[in-house]
Amino acid sequence: MGKVKKYELTLDDEQPFEVYGISTAFADYRLCWELNQTLGILLEKQTKHFEMFIPKLKAQHAFSYFFFEDQELLTRFYLIKNKQEQQLLQADRPMIDYFLVLKENFSHEPIDLIDQLRKINGVVAVFEFNHEEFDILDYLTS
Repeated sequence: MGKVKKYELTLDDEQPFEVYGISTAFADYRLCWELNQTLGILLEKQTKHFEMFIPKLKAQHAFSYFFFEDQELLTRFYLIKNKQEQQLLQADRPMIDYFLVLKENFSHEPIDLIDQLRKINGVVAVFEFNHEEFDILDYLTS
């Protein structure tokens, strides 16, 4: 009888998030409108907030966000303002006004997405970040 082969099945964790920082003077509703027009999505302000611990305050702080889920491609878009009620979501990145977070992105190539965002009149700069640097992602999905 031949030697029995063993196969190990490994499952990848969830698709990592893509995080983009946007610098702009736009109000959140105006940036949402621009993103909706440019990307063909429909970001909407969510009634619930996510709470995050702010070390400086030693307390939880609520943050609002905009959300859209592409039902066909299952891509989820989150837009979060970095500074809300005088608190920074990411204190080490004060030059970023908004974070655009994509989960399970099957609709936009990162390079093309950055180019589209940079072409929006009123967007000063767009930065791509490593998703491992952000702990906000756990709060968005919980």
